[in-house]
Amino acid sequence: MGMKIFVTYKYGDSLVQNLPEQYFSTARNYVDELYKLLKADDHIYKGENDGEDLSEFKDELIWDSLKDKIFDSSVTLVVISKGMKEYGVSDEDQWMPWEISYSLKELSRNGIYSKTNAVLAVVLPDENGSNSYFLTHNPACNSTNYNTDILFTILKKNMFNRASPQTHDCNGNVIHTGRFSYIHCVTWQELKNNLSGCVDIAVEIKNNSGDYLISKVVN
Repeated sequence: MGMKIFVTYKYGDSLVQNLPEQYFSTARNYVDELYKLLKADDHIYKGENDGEDLSEFKDELIWDSLKDKIFDSSVTLVVISKGMKEYGVSDEDQWMPWEISYSLKELSRNGIYSKTNAVLAVVLPDENGSNSYFLTHNPACNSTNYNTDILFTILKKNMFNRASPQTHDCNGNVIHTGRFSYIHCVTWQELKNNLSGCVDIAVEIKNNSGDYLISKVVN
């Protein structure tokens, strides 16, 4: 059965690889492709429509505009792109952290409560076609390192946040696999190859949410 999926992303981020047959691409162009993938797998897209960039608003205005879409979704897909975060600007004054926070909170409307969403993060290739701004592979230990310092705090706190002890690699570092994070993370290519499989992993993690220390506030 298809899932209702809310998508959060930095609308105008152009630090992404140009899509085939496009001279100039932004994160929004990838979301257009994502919409096609969701539709093909019978999932329901619940994000902004093209031209509905609300990034100049925050807090109450964001909630007024998107509460129906977030409340009615069960999965949030976070698009990680190289220029999604504005440095020197607090998370509270940026768009994506609020959407993620609302997705994680249990909210009430007319006596009905929404549940914490499953969260899936997809990493877009940068303008050079590389994911290394966020992901680097350690061949010696066959592990992947995540540069979580580039993330919004609410994203960072919900990665590698399993409450139980974690496995370490040959150098003593925590092994960075999705099962140790509430937010499961995949590359754009992995998502294209198996979208529903990626969503299923995020939902599986959500169904075991008690195993994770989930942060739900913007700070």
